[in-house]
Amino acid sequence: MARTALRREVSVSCQFSMSMFDKLGVTMGVRRALKGVLLLGMFWHLAAPVVQGQSSTVGVRLATRQFLTPDGAPYLEVQAEIMAKGLQWLMSSDSLYRAAVEWTVVAYDTTGAVAGFSKATARTGALPYPGDFVDIARIPLSPGPHVLEMTLSDLAVPNAAPLQHEMVVDVDAPSALDISDLFLVQGVAPRGEETTSLTRSGREILPLVDQRISAGIEFVPFYGELYGTDAHFGLDSAFLVVAGFQNAEGEWVAGTQRFFRESAAPVIPLLESIPVPDPGVYDLTVEVKTPQQVLVVARTLPVEVVGLAAQDAAEAAKTLSPFVLAYQDRDSLYAMVESLLPIADAGERRSIEYSLKGAGLRTLQSFLDQFWLSRSPHDPSASWREYRREVTIANEAYGSCPNREGHETDMGWILLRYGRPNTIVQRHNGTQYYPYEIWHYHKAGQFNNRRFLFYTPQVVGECFELLHSDHPQEIRNADWLDILKTRELGHSVAETSVNQLGRRDTYSREEPEDLFFNPR
Repeated sequence: MARTALRREVSVSCQFSMSMFDKLGVTMGVRRALKGVLLLGMFWHLAAPVVQGQSSTVGVRLATRQFLTPDGAPYLEVQAEIMAKGLQWLMSSDSLYRAAVEWTVVAYDTTGAVAGFSKATARTGALPYPGDFVDIARIPLSPGPHVLEMTLSDLAVPNAAPLQHEMVVDVDAPSALDISDLFLVQGVAPRGEETTSLTRSGREILPLVDQRISAGIEFVPFYGELYGTDAHFGLDSAFLVVAGFQNAEGEWVAGTQRFFRESAAPVIPLLESIPVPDPGVYDLTVEVKTPQQVLVVARTLPVEVVGLAAQDAAEAAKTLSPFVLAYQDRDSLYAMVESLLPIADAGERRSIEYSLKGAGLRTLQSFLDQFWLSRSPHDPSASWREYRREVTIANEAYGSCPNREGHETDMGWILLRYGRPNTIVQRHNGTQYYPYEIWHYHKAGQFNNRRFLFYTPQVVGECFELLHSDHPQEIRNADWLDILKTRELGHSVAETSVNQLGRRDTYSREEPEDLFFNPR
């Protein structure tokens, strides 16, 4: 599908909130359980500046899902759950609460051109008490990667800075037989007289934007769509749908499987419920099979079932900053947290290296959030982005060492810890000394005029090790000049008299010593 310069889709305002489960037909027992789920969610938070004696904090939880139009064209669905806690609620004379936000999503393709656009005003209607509420934007997009830029403003605080967030999404090319993205469902109600952003398949379907559910829920509903079964099986032909939870080994969790007989059609909405397993991390899996139970196509949704003890802890947790929500994979997020080691203090390093090794996604998000809030309370996201750029530079510059990322090398560590050096002396091709570099900093942390000498005892290659520095918090090796001149196999920094004696001026007049003590 060809990209157009601008596609505009304005989503209808959502009149639903979490406090309206009665209208959605959700029982009181499920409402209590869902309350725990909501309190466990990831919150996006942006502290707005104080303007005319007022301050505003807008929070939102986001998810993106891909679906197809009836003619087979892909579109992206952006599901937004706006947090009640961060809004300015207005109370009218009828003692009811109202809130409204304006939010815009712009999608850019790889050329930087606008590929899709959505702008909407989401209003709660009149509520007896403040509650979170959901709105959905749907944007037709061509297959391929896109950058989404979202802006969200509290209309009750017009002068406050809006929440802004950016994410990258990859729109898949449609397949002849396919299953849409799946999402969990909080509630279902009959379609009203007016179409809303929640209207689909003749119902009002309220998504659970988060992908965690309470262990106190017996069944969890989910929604997805099947495409192209008529062409594959033949119109109105029977086929089988299997849904349930699978563990990390891809095995079905006992007691969670459900089987549904369907008749082939161009588009089949799938709104079903399946039993909830014990606390843990699973894949909600939907499979399309032939009547002979031969697998044809499948789709999964990672879901975390949270125990009651974890929910109690989450209720006391603070709201997370927006940038942490960009990271939904636990392992990749831990790798990013590990990249903080060069600038972490001693306690934070112990946490990263020990306590967080087995931590879950939410714990890692909370750590990342607190790490940057403590250093940059006014704009933690900007500081994190700047640091990530430096990590990328370190990986590109020093990433040739085997089994290590560039930021894990000694050079990467010093670069991230103290920034870029003011001068660098490189001597890679001499015959009298091991290849070495001397970095000089006018200021390194709280110390002025500090130097770092790296060398590579392998002679060939780019894996430079820190041999010596006059910085009090780094390696200080009194024998560094002798080591630099030694090419005996097996000789390493660990086998020398590493000590804290400080500068040792031998008055040798040798070039490395001259360059170290007199940076160029």
